Amino acid sequence: MVYPDSSNLNRRSLMLGAVAAGGMFVMPSAAAAATSTRIGRRVLWAATVRTKPFRERIAAAQAGGFTHMSVFPIDYRGWIDQGLTPAAMRSALREAGIKVLAIDPFVQWIPGFAIPADYPAENRSFIDFNEEQIFQIAAELEAEALNCVEGLGQVHERSVLIDAFGSVADRAATRGLRVTLEFMPISSIPDLAAGWPIVAEANRSNAGLCFDTWHYYRSTPDDALLATIPGDKIFEVQLADALNARRGKDLVEDLLRYRMLPGEGELPIASAVSSLKAIGALRSVGPEVFADAMDALTAVEAARAASTAMRKLVG
Repeated sequence: MVYPDSSNLNRRSLMLGAVAAGGMFVMPSAAAAATSTRIGRRVLWAATVRTKPFRERIAAAQAGGFTHMSVFPIDYRGWIDQGLTPAAMRSALREAGIKVLAIDPFVQWIPGFAIPADYPAENRSFIDFNEEQIFQIAAELEAEALNCVEGLGQVHERSVLIDAFGSVADRAATRGLRVTLEFMPISSIPDLAAGWPIVAEANRSNAGLCFDTWHYYRSTPDDALLATIPGDKIFEVQLADALNARRGKDLVEDLLRYRMLPGEGELPIASAVSSLKAIGALRSVGPEVFADAMDALTAVEAARAASTAMRKLVG
């Protein structure tokens, strides 16, 4: 995948374990699923307010009724360069009653990771964070989780991915962190069928899926598979919509510029939400809307619009 660099990103384009029995995951009971559908975390994912400075994002999260926000590593680096200290960031977050949920994305979790020589230089800064740096950012911002993606479209043996994901989960656990794996159609972990086995076979209590509705419907949606996944192994749900037809020159541009608020496009988002609710997976939910249209709004306007759209779908 070609990610945007910090200037592009900031201007326009961009533990709970499953129950194991005989090696098979057991679906939660209907009662357990029903009690776990209450949304405990409402997350303002960074993409939705990607062009806005730190304090405006906090104000936006408050205005939209969000409990948490995510942070791009490149944004944290930029805020430090602008003179904000980690202590000042923590203080502002605590004063507002907003927590940092996830440092997202973490790309360098696969052994032997190296940015290809032909990778666009202007985009390197978005993914150029090693594990030590990601853990440091998480500690400085008192984050709760890391979101892992395979961001370069590089193919790896599934066993390598399983071992790598399990290992990073183990190291994260020593720091009190959860980890999620996000499948993406622009990745070599392109869909739910590719992502879920990695999480299931890694089998760590602090490791789960990040389920993005845009990625789900832009890849190969598998409702039958989704219905079999224990809801408590889907740690995060990201909501975004789109037109059925791809916009832009390719899928990356469609992803970074033309997402829509959940429920305002043509994708069957309500169906995915219903499926997620049925398995008890709607516990941590939030909009992730990379879009030029969202960039044009103020931070508060974007957060309020996203919150309204989200509440229509999930309450």
